[in-house]
Amino acid sequence: MNSSERKKQTHLRCERQRREAINSGYSELKDLLPASASFTGCKTTNAAILFRAADYVKSLDSSIEKNEEELSKLQTQFAALEMILQQYENFSFDSQTSSVIQLKMLQNFLDKCFESFLANVDVSNYKSLTNSLLMWIERIDFQEFSNVSNISIIRRVERLKLNMSDALLMPVYKQMK
Repeated sequence: MNSSERKKQTHLRCERQRREAINSGYSELKDLLPASASFTGCKTTNAAILFRAADYVKSLDSSIEKNEEELSKLQTQFAALEMILQQYENFSFDSQTSSVIQLKMLQNFLDKCFESFLANVDVSNYKSLTNSLLMWIERIDFQEFSNVSNISIIRRVERLKLNMSDALLMPVYKQMK
């Protein structure tokens, strides 16, 4: 065998190995794709495999993006609710004599605040949380408690309002820095 024939044989062998590697890759890619009616009963072309793989990767990317957005929203909502819970737990009364009445008043107030919070505060991200939280805090109406005989409760609740806004916004401000 002369030199040109050896080169030709080497080239043919390399080309066959390349085609086998490509076909093996297409076969593996086809096995990774979800089952589809278009694959059953007929030979699928390599182009169809590539198009289906591209579509599948796009759908996976979209699914990942949606899941990450949902996770972020839930984490933000959880953090906000955790901060509110901490404020509930830290709030205590000085007087024990009327604590049952005061506790009931506070519970009703905080329940209304929480319902209002859920309805008016957007917790999808920190920017919208900050903006909507500040507007929500400014809109809380304490005048409905003016008919309550114990004015000290109203003052304590107003202090709680200030403490809540500080406690809720402090982590947001720290993250912005």
